[in-house]
This record gives sequence, structure tokens and C-alpha cells, in this order.
Amino acid sequence: MSENNELFKAVAEKTPFYKRTKFWASVFLFAIGLILILVFYRTVVQDTMTGKEVSESIQIVWHDSIWVDKKARPDEATIVPSFTFKIKNTGQRPLQYVSFNCIFVFEESGENLTDGYVEAVKKPLPPGAVSEEIFVKGFYGYRATSKPAFIKNIANWKGVKVKVYAKTKNSGQVLLGIFPIQKKIEGIKVIYGSQEEGAQE
Repeated sequence: MSENNELFKAVAEKTPFYKRTKFWASVFLFAIGLILILVFYRTVVQDTMTGKEVSESIQIVWHDSIWVDKKARPDEATIVPSFTFKIKNTGQRPLQYVSFNCIFVFEESGENLTDGYVEAVKKPLPPGAVSEEIFVKGFYGYRATSKPAFIKNIANWKGVKVKVYAKTKNSGQVLLGIFPIQKKIEGIKVIYGSQEEGAQE
């Protein structure tokens, strides 16, 4: 019995460390741990942007605004403000999955009229590149008997401006700028003549 134990001991001592199961199990666990650390760094640490970096990486380089239809009925029309813009990546790394929150407020009082939200830049936007047009419209606006009635009453419109905020997947929200909303209605030319009042929704 003693001789058999000595024989098994001798065989075990002669087995190289790289052929032992425990060695490869340790290597496997170490590799899995390293992969998890790299994935965490790439998806969380590397993709995280501070508010300052977001502000320095996103610049609105073109914009336009117009009031668009929300709903239409035979006896009533409702229009809401919209803002269309393009951004340029002025940062050092690609931008992706950027959310924009547009707050439409009255110019004089600063009171909120409505807001709109969109997630854009689905594909990576390289440094120095300009995005496609990004469109955001509000939920609420004005209503009147018809769309031309708004233009007839344009002198009584309250001025509206939009505050544009942006955030990336792992960043806080930052203000990109404040822009005026034009007194233009999609599909309607300016009409001069008798005024017809529209009511705020």
C-alpha cells in the first residue's frame, strides 16, 4: 500500500504545472476577469462624458424653426413650435446616442409653453463631422379656426424661443443655446388684411 502511494506521489510531482487542471482553470478565470474589466472600461468609463466635455463637443451650426400642424379639424387648427438643427462634433472622440430636450418658452415672461424630446445621432459622428438634420417639435401650441387665421393675427403673437439641451448616454444634461422661433407656419404664406384671433391651447 505504501509503495502504491509513493508511486502516485512520484507521478504527480513529475506532472508539469502547465498540464495541471488547476493551472488552466486559474488562467481561464483570469482571462474572463480581464475581459469583463475591459468591457466595463469601454462601455462605462470610456463612454462617460462630463457635462463640460458634452458642452465642448456639441455645437449647433445650422438651425431653422417653423410652426407645424399638431391636429386639424374642420372647425379648428392647432399648431405647435418646431426646431430643426444640425450639430458639429467639436470634441476629440465620436458622438453617439445623443438626446436633445427642447424647452419652448415665451420671450418676455420666460414661462414654459411646451417641450419636445428626441434621441438622435444613432450612428457614431466622428470629430469634425456635421450631423444630418435633427427635428424636434413641441406637444402644445396655439389653436384657431384655421391656419390662415394665425397669420392674420400675427401681430398679436407672443414671441417664443427655444432652449436646447443635450445629453449623452452617460452624461448629465447641458444647455447648448437659446434660439428664437420664427413666426412662420408650414404651408402658409403671410396674409395681410382683417385679423382673426387665435387662442392659446
